[in-house]
Amino acid sequence: MTEGTGRYMAWPATTRYGLSVAPGNLGLVQDFLNTITEGTIAPPDLLATLDSAQEWADQVTEQWISIDELGWAKTLPRLTENDRKALAAFRDRLFEGLFGHSHSETSSGAGRNTLIYRPVLTVSTEGIGLRPGGEGWKYFETALLLICHQGQIEGVLRRMKSCKSETCDVVFYDRSNNNSAVWHDVKLCGNRANVRAYRERAAAS
Repeated sequence: MTEGTGRYMAWPATTRYGLSVAPGNLGLVQDFLNTITEGTIAPPDLLATLDSAQEWADQVTEQWISIDELGWAKTLPRLTENDRKALAAFRDRLFEGLFGHSHSETSSGAGRNTLIYRPVLTVSTEGIGLRPGGEGWKYFETALLLICHQGQIEGVLRRMKSCKSETCDVVFYDRSNNNSAVWHDVKLCGNRANVRAYRERAAAS
């Protein structure tokens, strides 16, 4: 997964937080997860309504097609209300699976179970490979999982993190040399945590 320059700024959910975007196709996963809201003062959940979900889907699939390095991107059908609900549920499970906790108060905790999707095994003169399987937006979900798998193989998935703040679940890509960042925004979430810790120490003394 190689990183480009300004072309990655088209990921709509991630860039609304002013964040650096994960490289290559992993940016799609990051953007999908960042359709959530950040705590109590936040942009809206982009999957909350069919209109907002379709607007996000139109932008993100266009961006995915423009940067895809794996040959998996394709135009997908318009979302239905059932598609929207399925994507929102999948987002909760994927978030839990990657980060070990839920960002949704209504989540059932199902994300701790294994997500099972069936990719397509391909054989060609270039070798044996995997491709997303399924139809419509199930194909999209399978692609997200395979992108995560590819990122794990390449060692970059571990750099995609959920903000440590208890009131923020923004997903950021850690570019620090030792992969030690914990806040999506040090000035915002880091300062909040420091102030909270100071007040707790003061109250206990």
